[in-house]
Amino acid sequence: MRVQDLYSPGAQVACPDQPLAEAARTLIASHVGSLVAVEGEGADRRPVGILTDRDIVRGQLRLSADLFCLTVGEVMTRDPLTIAIDAGVTEAIEAMHSRGVRRAPVVDGAGNLLGIVTLDDLLPAVARELGELATLIGTQARRERSLVA
Repeated sequence: MRVQDLYSPGAQVACPDQPLAEAARTLIASHVGSLVAVEGEGADRRPVGILTDRDIVRGQLRLSADLFCLTVGEVMTRDPLTIAIDAGVTEAIEAMHSRGVRRAPVVDGAGNLLGIVTLDDLLPAVARELGELATLIGTQARRERSLVA
């Protein structure tokens, strides 16, 4: 199975120079846990960062600044892990694990943003594949026992 079968297209985005308070409102209104910070417009938007509610709190404390005085670029996590649209599920999980992240922007071959994928999207697919494998193993074992009997 591939990421293209599981990701959420149309990720919520922010610009690095956007006021942080505005981005926080977008998180709340959209009921999402992160915004992808992008540069460029239209189909040519490249992820340059990711902003989570945790980034907002940590950034405010680190900079000792008010939410209304900061920009997304000042507190976002720069250089986010991106996952290619044609990546396999296992490859995506391994990349996310190695970077210690739960979500990653999904990009096309040119690095343009297509959407976002989370561990919550990927893990059920792995569970289904493991279930299918267990069924296959059980079927083969029953077939072998019936041949011996």
